[in-house]
Parts: sequence; structure tokens; C-alpha cells
Amino acid sequence: MSKINSTFLWEQISSEHVLTSVTLVSSPMDGSCGIGTYSQSLLSGFDDDVDVNVVTLDTHSNGLRAIRLYARAAIRAGRTDDDLVHIQHEYGLFGPKWYLLWVFYPLLLFLTRISGTPVVITVHEAWNADRVEPPLKQLKASYIWLVNRLITLTATSMIFLSANCEEKFKQSVTVENCHRITHGVDDQTVDVPKAEAKERLGFEPDETIITEPGYVRPSKGYETFLAIAERMPQYQFLIAGGSHGADEYFESIVESAPENVTITGHLDDELFHLAFRATDIAVLPYNEVAQSGIFNMCATYRIPTVTSQLPYFNRLQSEYDCVILCKDVADAEMRIEELLRDQSVRQRVLNGLNRFRSEHSFSKVCDKHVSIYQSVVNKL
Repeated sequence: MSKINSTFLWEQISSEHVLTSVTLVSSPMDGSCGIGTYSQSLLSGFDDDVDVNVVTLDTHSNGLRAIRLYARAAIRAGRTDDDLVHIQHEYGLFGPKWYLLWVFYPLLLFLTRISGTPVVITVHEAWNADRVEPPLKQLKASYIWLVNRLITLTATSMIFLSANCEEKFKQSVTVENCHRITHGVDDQTVDVPKAEAKERLGFEPDETIITEPGYVRPSKGYETFLAIAERMPQYQFLIAGGSHGADEYFESIVESAPENVTITGHLDDELFHLAFRATDIAVLPYNEVAQSGIFNMCATYRIPTVTSQLPYFNRLQSEYDCVILCKDVADAEMRIEELLRDQSVRQRVLNGLNRFRSEHSFSKVCDKHVSIYQSVVNKL
């Protein structure tokens, strides 16, 4: 298993100085998936306390080839010589109906139980019976319970990235030995003037840019974003992201977008950061969210953000006063105008974002991970 190369901006240290060695299982760190981006940020934040090897889940494959690759990943992780295995979990990483999960987790469970290697699982999203609808509602709920039970059987310890993510998961199954670590805020930004960033993305320097960044999925309410844009033709709206391959929902958004909406499609890492740098206001009209790496990027770039009224965003507003909540399209229009015209409101939100950034920097998040790793290993 090869070591992380210099792409991850940190240097391997000799084994005699390493306190913990970790096999990290993640989606590709090529900008195609938010889980991979999170993993890369985590790797960049580790210092001399952790020696990491990466096993990548090939989320771009399907069918028999995907089954072989996921089995191979499980075997590589399960037979590791490292102190522990750390999995970045999201249901969508395991294909339609999560069928690859039944290849990966049972193999990993079997091998790590034989070797006695502990497994830490970070849960990026949580599903339970509340998520399903007819037909076959009870059957679907039972399937989700079975999946969540397999995850908890595999895990020695679990990490949840938000309180509501933890609550949702625990409504499905019992969890022991769990921790909560907020998704980290990266301190590194693209050092480009806002006007230049706007020009590089095809806008005029003095235009107001209102953005919904990230992968285009139904859960993120992009149709609501388009409805807001239609009510505000005086501003430019930007969808900074694309979809994972052919996607009917993405195509429907492209076809129904008003003239003042620009849709970039998939962006490389540099352009994705430039999109945040160019943005004046972000809008996250999500239908559901457990935790949000996109919001954390907005915090990184100190972008005032208008969000839907969901438990995760409600908590952010209550604890940090760092978002503006809206209940519908008309309310979102009013809140956007308020942020653009009322400097006191804007400054209040920016102050909240600064507090959130300070408390949840990736350096602090990485320190918490190291503490968990060492605790898990010391209990062996």
C-alpha cells in the first residue's frame, strides 16, 4: 500500500516517530466528490501524529467491475498493518440501492474482526425510516435499518459531522462509542481579487453574483434557486457545479434555467474556489441536509448565506447567527435584498461566520481526530 504523495501538501515521517497509523477509505480525491474533498482536507491537516495510507473506492465504476473493485478495496483495508481503519461513509458511494455496500462492509467486518483492527466510521449523512415513502414503505424502512445495523456492527467507533446527523442515525439503530466533530472549515483560500474572479468566470467585475455551489442533486433544491433567480432578473445567478455523469435532474435544471442563470457544469478545484471568491451571496435552498461542506466553504470565503429552514441550518443560526433563514422563494428574495442593502445585517452575519470559522478550523478538527484515533488504539 503506497504512502500519500506530495499532492496532499504534507510530508511522511519515519515510523519511529508516528503515534498512530491509519488506513483511510474514501471516494476519489480528484474533485469529483465532496467526500473525497473532505478527506483531502483532513489529510492536509494532519501533522506528525498520524501516518496515513489511502484506499480509494472507485465510485466511477459499476456492474461486475465495481463489485471486483469494492471487494479489492475491502480486502486491502481489512488486511492493513496500520493501527486502525477509518472509513468516510455516505450511502451514495455504494451505487444504486447501495448494492456495493453488501460487498464492501461484510468483507471488511470479517477481516478486521480476525485481525482485531479497530474501524472508525465517519457518517456524512444519515438515513432512517422517515426518509422513505410508499409504496413498500415498511420494506424500505427495514432495508435502511439493516444497512445501518451493518455499519454499526463494522464500526468500533463512529464520528458524526453534525448533531442532527447523529440524531437521525440513532433513530434507526443503537450506537455506542460515538463522537461528534463538526465538518472542518478550511483556512486556505484562493488569493484572487473578487473582480478578477468574476471576470474569469465570464461576468462583469461590477455584477452582483448570487451562487448555489456544489453538485446538482434534487436534495439541494436547485429548482427553488431558479425560481429565486426568475424573481430577481437584475442580478446574475450562478450554479457552480455539475452532476455525476448523465442525470435527468441536472438536465431539467439546465433546460428550465432563466437567462440570468449561468450553469458551469463540473469545475476543477481551482475554478470551484474561484466561484466562491466571485460570489457576493450564497443561497442554499436545500430540501434536506445532515451537514454541509458547501456551507463550510462559504464560511471559508466569508460569504453571507441564505438557507432554507432545516434543523442543521436552524442550529447554525441559533448558535452562531451566521446564516439567514428563509421559508420560501418570496422570503429568500427579501433576505437577499436585505443582505445587499443593509450593511448592519451583512456585518452581523459576517461576524457569525468568523466565530464559526474560528471554532471549527480544520486544524482543530484534525486534532480531535488524532485524539479519537489514539483513544481507539489505546483501548485494544
